[in-house]
Amino acid sequence: MTSDTLHVVHPRAAGLDVHKMRVTATVRLCSAQSGAPRVQTKTFNAFAEGLGEMVGWLGEHQVQAATLEATGIYWVAPFEALEDAGIVAYLVHAQHVKQLKGRKTDVSDSMWLARVCQFGLARASYVPSREFRRLRPLSRYRRQLIADRSRIRNRVQKVIDRGGVRIGGVLSELFGVNGRRVLDRVARGCPKEEILASLDARVARKLAALDKALAFDLDPNSRWLLRDLLEAYDSLTERVAMVGREIEAGVKPFDDQVRLLETVPGVDRASACAIVIEIGADLSAFAQAKHLAAWAGVCPGNRESAGKRCQAPTRQGSKVLRSVLVECAHGAVRTHDCQFRGYHQALSVRRGYRRAIVATAHKMLRVMFAILRDATPYRDPFTDYEAMMVKRNAPRWVRMLQHHGVLQRMADGTMRIHFA
Repeated sequence: MTSDTLHVVHPRAAGLDVHKMRVTATVRLCSAQSGAPRVQTKTFNAFAEGLGEMVGWLGEHQVQAATLEATGIYWVAPFEALEDAGIVAYLVHAQHVKQLKGRKTDVSDSMWLARVCQFGLARASYVPSREFRRLRPLSRYRRQLIADRSRIRNRVQKVIDRGGVRIGGVLSELFGVNGRRVLDRVARGCPKEEILASLDARVARKLAALDKALAFDLDPNSRWLLRDLLEAYDSLTERVAMVGREIEAGVKPFDDQVRLLETVPGVDRASACAIVIEIGADLSAFAQAKHLAAWAGVCPGNRESAGKRCQAPTRQGSKVLRSVLVECAHGAVRTHDCQFRGYHQALSVRRGYRRAIVATAHKMLRVMFAILRDATPYRDPFTDYEAMMVKRNAPRWVRMLQHHGVLQRMADGTMRIHFA
């Protein structure tokens, strides 16, 4: 016969209701001699002195573990204060420990979180080590800067199109070397002849089309706006490079993991750094690849009722990691001789392009998990690496054999090998 009595996981537990300016803490203490637990609540400010007092107060009650909700970014400082004090901190999803409507106050929230901690009623969220938590804002800030830069590119395109200067339809890359020469001179109001004379031979075949595209002149307001947008674009490019250097310095101790991820098709250096920063270098928190996929939010939803599996969207997960994986999947499906390309093509016929991309990102993450777990580079099952190596090195091998007299070309065009 089994008992329905809740099992006490932490006899001396605490719950923290975290806000921007204050933290409400409740300790829940139970002992074998007394059946009823002893509960105490106290409120502290969210400054350094308040967190120090809170940690000292929890230490006086010999608290073993504490639970707090993931409320925006305000949980970080209390979480790290608990870590420094040697108290086990559990970060839980707010929806998983939601209070009943009409019974919600700061004190009741902290009391309920203390009960959740004492009986282990909620699963703790994955929190990477502190060094990766320090790198996460840099990685995410870099992505925001790149998004801002992309918006400026679109605004530049609108400014010149509105004025009738349709060079975006002639040049393949508007912000390439020749594209920037055209944009800079158009913004300064240079004549058409000077603009065409500044271009190099790579666009020689497009000079006639560019001459027609530059027939219109931008008005003074549009030229001022174009100059300002180009300055903002250059500033953002410089800031992206600066943040990238900071990230490179931060991930230098984990360069082996980053290089392993770079072997996966569609994953460049920046994406590999972002993935390592998001999931951390230690994958022991995820028992299997499917657990990591569920945390990232790229696995299929799970909804079953009356014995039938119903259609469900992909579950909520790490939005940043999911977006990085989807970007990598877009690159992988455009790589020839790659298993992800065939996988996406077969799946997109039945499920559509967008769903197939998410499924491809799911497959890539599972591959990355195996690569990091086994510390082995990626090897595509659809690629003949031996044939690729021969094709790449055969001309050099032939030249070396001819140089040393081992291989000789005959008059009829055939080759003869001379063995020693």
